[in-house]
Amino acid sequence: MKDLLATYYFRPKEGVDAAYAANAIREEQTTGTWTDLSTVNEETAYVHALDGSVEDLVELPDGGYLTKICFPHEIFEKGNIPQYLSVIAGNLFGLGKLEAVRLLDIDLPENLAGCGPKFGIDGIRKIVGTEVSCRPHIGTIIKPKVGLNPKDTAQVAYEAALGGLDLIKDDETLTNQTFCPLFDRLEAVMDALDRAKDETGKQVLYAVNVTTGGDRIVELAHKAVSAGANMLMVDVLTAGFSAIQALAEAPGINVPIHVHRTMHGALTRNPHHGIAMRPIAKLV
Repeated sequence: MKDLLATYYFRPKEGVDAAYAANAIREEQTTGTWTDLSTVNEETAYVHALDGSVEDLVELPDGGYLTKICFPHEIFEKGNIPQYLSVIAGNLFGLGKLEAVRLLDIDLPENLAGCGPKFGIDGIRKIVGTEVSCRPHIGTIIKPKVGLNPKDTAQVAYEAALGGLDLIKDDETLTNQTFCPLFDRLEAVMDALDRAKDETGKQVLYAVNVTTGGDRIVELAHKAVSAGANMLMVDVLTAGFSAIQALAEAPGINVPIHVHRTMHGALTRNPHHGIAMRPIAKLV
């Protein structure tokens, strides 16, 4: 299948037919809008090739509905994740015909998908030495989340590494503040992890948070890798999907990237409205 299939939960307002509401979602996110269009006529009927279709509609006990909408692959610009989101998760959240609507899942065809993670689970196992055991990986976050200086941050990382962890990461709010500058922290932590490796023989990953503006993140990541970082971390929803994509595609960024979901609750917490974590994870 070349087209993208999106699954939505929705609850129409009182008096609004469910099939009509599902079609309104399809129209709003493809070739339609809130009113008739004089620009769509016999001469421009070719635009209907991008109409998409409502593939399924199921009523639920809570008064809501599940629907699947098929979006033609031609409506997407391949590799442009922000544009994907504008299609499958755009103005539909403001439709007046709906009390609630939630994007639950997407089936992303191979022709619209990217190349995937450079490392994946198998690649991480090679780094941390779990290829034989295949046990779950164990990680921790340095706490307190902010406030420690680089020296004390490194001490926490050292003790955690001795405890047998596979991954140590910055908190999502820790980037390059003056109380704990990124490169001072990175040097101290990597030195501490080297000491721990001398004692345990085990390689531990440190996900240093390089979240910053989109115009600076690739340069910062390159500098971090050059300074010894063996893993990077990015807050995907605050930095943006494009930031992750830029790092993943950048030559020379040859370390794993840990993606943090901070701010996701604004999208995922309401079970009837917003965007579920599953489609977010698939797009990442």
